[in-house]
Amino acid sequence: MKALYWRSNYVSTPQIVVVAMLAAGGVYGVESNPVEERDELFETKLRATRLAKQAFRAIYLKRISLRIPLDTEADPAGSGLIGPVRTPIVSNEGHITAKRTTANPNFAAVFVEMLSEVGIKKGHVVALNLTGSFPAMNINMYAALETIGADPIVISSVAASEYGATHPDLTWLDMEHVLFEQDLISFRSDAVTMGGVLDVARDHSDEGRALIQAAIDRNDRPALTPSSYEEAVQMRLSFFDDLRGRRPIRLFANIGGGTASVGTFTDKSDFRPGLNTKLPRGLERISVMRSFLERGVPVIHVSKIRSLARRFGLPEDPVVVPEPGEGGVFRTSIVRSWTVLGVLFMILAAMYAATRFDIASAFGRRKQDDKSAEQMV
Repeated sequence: MKALYWRSNYVSTPQIVVVAMLAAGGVYGVESNPVEERDELFETKLRATRLAKQAFRAIYLKRISLRIPLDTEADPAGSGLIGPVRTPIVSNEGHITAKRTTANPNFAAVFVEMLSEVGIKKGHVVALNLTGSFPAMNINMYAALETIGADPIVISSVAASEYGATHPDLTWLDMEHVLFEQDLISFRSDAVTMGGVLDVARDHSDEGRALIQAAIDRNDRPALTPSSYEEAVQMRLSFFDDLRGRRPIRLFANIGGGTASVGTFTDKSDFRPGLNTKLPRGLERISVMRSFLERGVPVIHVSKIRSLARRFGLPEDPVVVPEPGEGGVFRTSIVRSWTVLGVLFMILAAMYAATRFDIASAFGRRKQDDKSAEQMV
C-alpha cells in the first residue's frame, strides 16, 4: 500500500524526536503558565462575599448572646456556624471537615458564578430547597441572590445533620430570622417542613419533634406536612408553582440532603456537585431535582463540599475564616495569544531547520556520490 503522506527520505528519527519534544514542551509551557486576571464578575462576587461575612458575624453574635458555647475543637476558626454533634434535632451523620469548609464567605462568589452561568438576573425567580445541615452555605446562597437581586421562593427544613444548625435554640429558621431582622436579607423561607425521614422527622424522638415544631412556631412560617414521600415531592413542586404565578422558575437550588429534593442516596450521588443542566441516567425515584431537570430548569446541587472547594480554588477545612476576595473563584486563567504564536513559531522554525539540515546533508551526499562515480570512470 502506498503511503498517504509524504516524508523526506533524509529526516532522521532523532530529528523527528527533537521536533516532537519541542512541540510537547511548548504546549506544556503554555498550559502550565497561564496568566491570571480578575474575573469579569469580580465586583459582584466581592459584594456577595462581603454580605456573607456580615451575615456570618451576625449569627456569631447571636450565638454568643444565647450563651451557646463554641466548640474550639470542632470549630477552630471560631465561626459560630458549626453546631453540636448530638442534639435531639439531629437527623443523620455529618462530616466535620465538610462543615468547616463551608464556613467561608467566598462560597457566595461561587454561587454568583453559577447563577450568572445560567443567566440569573434581577427579578428572576429561583426556587430553593434548604435544610439545617449547611447553614453557612444557605447564607452564602442568600448573599448571592440578594446581591444579584433575584426573587427566591424558599422551602426550608429544620432538622439538620451533625455539626449543622443543630442547636434547638439556634436552628436554621432562627438564623434566617436574625438576618432578616437586621436587614441583611430581604426575604425569608416561604414554607418549612420538619425535615428528617419523610419530611416529618419520623425517626426523631418525641422531644426532637417537639423542639423542631417549637422552632417552626416561634418563626411563624407556614408548615408543609406530607404523609408520604411522593406527597412530599408533589407538595413542594405545587408550592413553588403556586408562588411563581405566571413567572417562570429559572433555576432550582438544593442545599443539603433532603430526600424529597434529591431522591435516594444513589440518586444523590448521580447528580453532579454544582450546576446540573442534564438529567442523569438511571435515577431510581421521582424527586424535586429530577422534576425540575425534566422541565428543562437547571439545578444547583450543593454536595461534596470539599470537591466544590477544590474546583473553585477555595481552601479545604480552613483553620481561620477566609477574608472576602480570597480564592481562585475571583480569578480567570488565560493564555496570551502572543505566547501561543511564539510557541508555534518555535515549532515551525525547528521543522524548517531540520528540513534544511536534511537537504544540505542530502546534497552533500549526492556530490560525494558524483565524485566517486567520476573517479571510477
